Amino acid sequence: MQDELILTTQQREDYEYFKLHILRKTGIDLNLYKSQQMHRRLMGLVDRINAGSFVKYYHILETDPKEFAIFLDRLTINVSELFRNPEKWDELRERVLPDMLQARKPLRIWSAGCSYGAEPYTLAMILDQLSPGMKHYIQATDIDQKILAKAREGIFTPTDIKNVPPSYRMKYLEARGENYQVTASLRERVTFRAHNLLRDPFEKDFDLIVCRNVVIYFTDEAKDKLFARFAQSLKPRGVLFVGGTERIFNSRQIELDSKLPFFYQRIN
Repeated sequence: MQDELILTTQQREDYEYFKLHILRKTGIDLNLYKSQQMHRRLMGLVDRINAGSFVKYYHILETDPKEFAIFLDRLTINVSELFRNPEKWDELRERVLPDMLQARKPLRIWSAGCSYGAEPYTLAMILDQLSPGMKHYIQATDIDQKILAKAREGIFTPTDIKNVPPSYRMKYLEARGENYQVTASLRERVTFRAHNLLRDPFEKDFDLIVCRNVVIYFTDEAKDKLFARFAQSLKPRGVLFVGGTERIFNSRQIELDSKLPFFYQRIN
């Protein structure tokens, strides 16, 4: 059930104007996000520049590219790191991918909501270890064009790489001043493109879809529809890998079976 947002009539009209015009401008439907959390987050942006109202804030976004970029960045919550929750990546490497690689290869993989690229580059490293030289298809998507440009560069801070195994660091990361960059050969293995999970069509026939820590701000209705679409985009026996705080409570209804905690396999 969607959380209830209590506003005065004037505040509601102000916010509805903003949501409608953001939808027209960007294709982002703010009604599909948890209302209280989203309103509180956006009010912080309104107050930050003393806009006074959502109507005035939207007019600022129309004329100020810098503020619009800040809005998108705040909306999409770009927090990630290589091998985030390393024990789950160990399970993927040791208990999920070997069966896939034995059954068919190369693999088709989608990192959905990839942020600045930590997740798809983690996938690329693991796959290179398990199947050296094999050219798998790794698609990485995000709604934020600015963050995708950063992802293509593949530059990470020391904090971003703290969970990367030492042997992987030696092979796949190169020092760039105080930071590190993924090697060019590995960057070439990931295809980045803009995509709105709540609006755009999905490609089909993926062996693995990874969507972790992306849907936590969506309404329950939006999450249910998204997980059903992911299920239909998997090949038979394909796997959906979700975040450590996420559960698919109707998994059997959408033909997914819980293979391991946070790994769901398509039944048919």
